[in-house]
Amino acid sequence: MNQRLLLILSLLASGLLRAAEQSSEMTLSIETNHPIASFDPRTALGAGLDGHWQGETKEMYTSRNINRMLGAGLGPVSVRLRTELAVEAWHWNPKGSWSDPGNAQGYWTSGATPDPSHPILLSYGYKLPRRGNTLDEANDDGYSMLDDGDPKTFWKSNPYLSKAYTGEPDATHPQWVVLDFGKQVPVNVLRIQWAEPYATKFDVEYAKSGRVYFGGHPWNVWKSFPHGRIDHGNGGGQEVRLSDAPVMARYLRVWMTGGSQTALAGSSDPRDAMGYAIREISAGTCDAKGVFHDQITHSPDHLQTLTYASSTDPWHRAQDRDPHVEQPGVDLIAQCGITRGLPIMLSIPVYYDTPENAAALASYIRRNRISVGRYELGEEPDGQRVGPKDFGALYAQTARAMRGVLPAKSILGGPSFVTVDSEKNDDTYRFDHRWWIRDFRHELSRQGQSANFQFLSFEWYPFDEVGEKESDQLPRSYEMLGRAMKRLLPLGIPLVVGEANYSVFSCQQEVDLGGALLNAEMPAQFLSMGGSAFYFYSYEPNKLEESYDDSWGNQMMLLQSPHGADPIALAPFYALRLLTQEWMSPLGGEHQAYSVKTNLPPSEQNRICIFALKRPDKSWALLVINKNVSQSVSLSLKSTPLKEASRLVSYSAQNYVWRPDGATGHPLMNHAPSCFSLPSGQPVVILPWSVSVISEANVKKTN
Repeated sequence: MNQRLLLILSLLASGLLRAAEQSSEMTLSIETNHPIASFDPRTALGAGLDGHWQGETKEMYTSRNINRMLGAGLGPVSVRLRTELAVEAWHWNPKGSWSDPGNAQGYWTSGATPDPSHPILLSYGYKLPRRGNTLDEANDDGYSMLDDGDPKTFWKSNPYLSKAYTGEPDATHPQWVVLDFGKQVPVNVLRIQWAEPYATKFDVEYAKSGRVYFGGHPWNVWKSFPHGRIDHGNGGGQEVRLSDAPVMARYLRVWMTGGSQTALAGSSDPRDAMGYAIREISAGTCDAKGVFHDQITHSPDHLQTLTYASSTDPWHRAQDRDPHVEQPGVDLIAQCGITRGLPIMLSIPVYYDTPENAAALASYIRRNRISVGRYELGEEPDGQRVGPKDFGALYAQTARAMRGVLPAKSILGGPSFVTVDSEKNDDTYRFDHRWWIRDFRHELSRQGQSANFQFLSFEWYPFDEVGEKESDQLPRSYEMLGRAMKRLLPLGIPLVVGEANYSVFSCQQEVDLGGALLNAEMPAQFLSMGGSAFYFYSYEPNKLEESYDDSWGNQMMLLQSPHGADPIALAPFYALRLLTQEWMSPLGGEHQAYSVKTNLPPSEQNRICIFALKRPDKSWALLVINKNVSQSVSLSLKSTPLKEASRLVSYSAQNYVWRPDGATGHPLMNHAPSCFSLPSGQPVVILPWSVSVISEANVKKTN
């Protein structure tokens, strides 16, 4: 019994063939006059590697796991930087030097000289004890020193945003702290216990709602208190009567433009006197008897009132190492075989580190002859509420320091946006990245560093509401990425997706067929629209995690097996392999993408997505994604260059079924994609909820 007959029998048994017969035949045409994009998958489609919990790197980077990872056929790797998300400094080399070596504290610079007898296999993050943010984007197990209830601790702004490093008055880069009460509360008194250096000039403002983390734009929602401007601050314990009567406010901001340039007793580092420092902050009202009623909850955990800070001093101590954040070492990545010998994209710390440490890393990379194709400066500044001017100043310093040691042809870019807005902005921290990029690039221009912004990177996790049905979400995905690309392409700078998956949250969709369809569609669409490189996240075998709504999953393509057995290939693995081995040529070379038109009504166009490629051997291949849960499609190829198509590779519920079972969920059925020979001139049946490739002829496969 041949495969074609087996497919027909299985379709009859499932009822899918009847659905196909009831639907009208779908026709398509390919505009072959000129390609809309071109790319080489050896550099354009890869996967991201990240930091994990301590001890997990050794479990993940075994030769068995690496061979399994390589089986997906992906090309280059993108090295993500979890320390930057965790508000931590990165000791990328465990060997290095402190600015205050006698006390094993201060500002750390990792050693730039390779030691062949001791390659860097692991590296670590160090928590910043002068932290100002309650929340972070990594393990989220830290808290702010602004309202932790301990007068011995303090927040301090980044000294690299001060005149000594920017060359401009401190007022050019105002530093701020924001308090979020969670609801509107009465406020007319502010109490600040300053550390050193303190603010001599500052403004206290409030907002009831809106986009509160950035000022100076048309939608600025901050309002000044009647007595909120202080021009002669003296430090110490300071009480400011902001208004005669209480004002209802959800947010409070202290905007600092002039500092005392003083340091704590015993300090010998000039950076200790740069910026601003606050030990504890309170805000509320005083009653008729003069009793202060504080609206801020002071606690050394997430029970504290939410605070955000414009920047944080990267000063830290040896004792601040975070046991929960472990990065794979740069030598481990370069030597373990996962790179295939292709240049990597390497994340560089900017916001919670120093330019000196970044330059040392660049020097180490060059001396050790590690192949890096792109240096990605920064990690999610938007998610951390970083202002574009401040980030631009830090980026410029880091780029300038790195250029002093890198070859001239090295490519620098960033800043790895969390996810570019594709919907209408919400009322909190998300914003139109066009103005952020505009102000960021303007700052780079002022700093003479425009030439060192050579690509723009962002992450792509389209769905936050993981409790929503994937069958309702997936039809929206194409337009979401399309809108984001249309916003960014006019900037005229190469675009890179540094990491991508279904959601930033763990969910079943990521390990089920929905994730497979999306992870096939996103890179195909991105590259066909002119994107430069796309990296699936994440490459390493991992375990299931729960987010909410009792949904268990993870951003991964391989599920760890117990007792050291081979990791289990999940649906995204097979979908990605279908792209790299069937739609694209596994041999690489220039692939040309062409525009596809169909006779589908507008209401159905986002449910059937088709991407056409002309491969280096001049053969054609179509990637077809059917997002209909129960409706198959009869596809006519008569008006295409694939009139003599000979091969269909299909991946659907005929191949994969996921069994949800909490932390022990697993595939109930798990087969590789099905391959069929196609009779000439006949319509091709595309199964429901499937990803398929139709090609003219076989191409040589990799192992």
